[in-house]
Amino acid sequence: MNKYLAIIFLVSSLVSQIDYNTQIQPIFNNNCISCHVNGGGYAGLLDLSSYSETMEGGNSGNAVMPLEHSNSLLYNRITLPESNQQFMPKLGTALSQSDIDLIAQWIDEGALEMLEDVDCYAVDSTEGVEIWGNCYSISNTTQLGFPISIPDTASIFPQEIFSLTNLTLLSLNSSNISGPIPSEISNLAQLVTLNLSGNQISGSIPSEIGSLDSLSSLNLSSNQLTGEIPLEILNLTNLEGGIRGAILGTVFEHGLNLSNNMLVGQIPESIGNLSKVKSIDFSSNQLTGIIPIQLYSLQNLLSLNLSDNSLSGEIVTEIGDLTSLEGVITTAHNSSTTYSALDISNNQFSGSLPQSMCNLPIEWDNFGSNDQLFDFGGNQFCPTYPSCIEFSVGDQDVSNCASTSSSIEGRWVLEQFTNTMYEFDGQVRLTYYCSSTDACDSTYWNSLDSSDAIPARHPYAFVDDTLTIDLHFGNIFKEKVVFLCDGKVVDFNSQRTNWFRLGTDIGQCDDYEGQQLGTSFTASAPTSFRLHQNFPNPFNPITSLGYDLAENGFVNVTIYDMAGKIVKTLLNTYQSKGFKSIQWNATNHRNELVSAGVYLYVIETGKFRQTKKMLLLK
Repeated sequence: MNKYLAIIFLVSSLVSQIDYNTQIQPIFNNNCISCHVNGGGYAGLLDLSSYSETMEGGNSGNAVMPLEHSNSLLYNRITLPESNQQFMPKLGTALSQSDIDLIAQWIDEGALEMLEDVDCYAVDSTEGVEIWGNCYSISNTTQLGFPISIPDTASIFPQEIFSLTNLTLLSLNSSNISGPIPSEISNLAQLVTLNLSGNQISGSIPSEIGSLDSLSSLNLSSNQLTGEIPLEILNLTNLEGGIRGAILGTVFEHGLNLSNNMLVGQIPESIGNLSKVKSIDFSSNQLTGIIPIQLYSLQNLLSLNLSDNSLSGEIVTEIGDLTSLEGVITTAHNSSTTYSALDISNNQFSGSLPQSMCNLPIEWDNFGSNDQLFDFGGNQFCPTYPSCIEFSVGDQDVSNCASTSSSIEGRWVLEQFTNTMYEFDGQVRLTYYCSSTDACDSTYWNSLDSSDAIPARHPYAFVDDTLTIDLHFGNIFKEKVVFLCDGKVVDFNSQRTNWFRLGTDIGQCDDYEGQQLGTSFTASAPTSFRLHQNFPNPFNPITSLGYDLAENGFVNVTIYDMAGKIVKTLLNTYQSKGFKSIQWNATNHRNELVSAGVYLYVIETGKFRQTKKMLLLK
């Protein structure tokens, strides 16, 4: 019988709502009020002659429990076996099944007297609204999002959504929804997460979103939103975002993501109100003006992306106050996703980058990797650059920068190996080999004939005090240089490799008298320990590993593969302080060539230990 009732309830609820006066009261009139009338004086004080008397109940309490027919005394009495002493109607015949079903449906619809405009009833029997073919309880629906199926025909926001006033999560992303965000969004005052990304939403961002005080994550990215950033949403002081666990990995929810729209105007100063926010992404819009200094007060920021706008002005010293700005890497299955710590690329920023940015907890050494956490390219920043990004600042338009030194002219060569000299003519790298080690002196190198060289593509340029080499695979190598001997010898700050101009007699330099051409020499000892990036990188098959020793000590330099196994120990000895360099020829401890791939090289001396990556190509 229960199975039969369930079918009846389902069908009837899809057809119409039960009306008490025309459908329920006649059942009571025909079967019950011969006893249950006039206050029910001789029938347990239960009067069924009117709606108000019925709902008042009798000696046994309420006879009707709205929304719960199975817990209603009236329903239970009319469905008892006729042999039961409590069976009703006591002096009549059992109600028909259709009458019983109507009473049950009436109770489950809320035991209402008057018909209401009810859209549908949810699976929990509460009043609901129909959205894209599903009925959602108005009172009990707290999340609307994945795995909800948004049909391709959906083109606007269903107004019914804004009846779900207990929603804490609304995630309608990657669909064909277009048009503006309705102002009724303010009805959803309990929202914690609002994700409308990847749609075709247009118009301005409604100020009503600013009334959603509980919002922790707001994502409106990848739409067609226009206008300026509303001041109201910058008063959402609970915006935070962050990493949360997910199936087989982690997920990062932006605190505030307005990227990939058509927003204009400046970043409001009230951005500083978002003291809890962990990520801001305004990339790929049409924003102008300077970065407001208030943004630099957001000390919980992990990720800031302002790339691909028309922002201008300088980056000020206060950027070093963003002490949490380290970026985010999430994992899922066998893949990972990187959210930049700081991306201000492709704007119109100018001036000098402050050294204070090196205080940021960014892994500066991962430049060029898949998990690169910063990008400053495509701007107008002028040298000299901060030490942490000196060679990874990206392409900059320096046409309006003042010259810091005279450009280098003439034929400059680099002694790369004992019997090899490189020359860069601006288009190719010319390689000269000396057949006899004994003959490879300054006289030999000074008489080089370019017709004897082996050319290979390797463009380079000396610009002011910076050497730029376009390595293979688009890897841009930049090195600041120091001019010694009146500009006739160039000494790299990090690699400590000397360049020489042909025809120069280095014996004229008192400090270098007696030194062979190509011998590394520096005017002062390093003041701190440092491991430099290998050069060249990528390489095949030889690369140089430079390092600075601030003190005398025992030094170990070891190569590891990505599994952590030792490939070769290059150095394990006591050394005096100074600028050092050692080469690796891509062989293991058995002097066998190793396979192409990524390798780690580690230096250890005293309490100092540092690791870097390098790429071997074949």
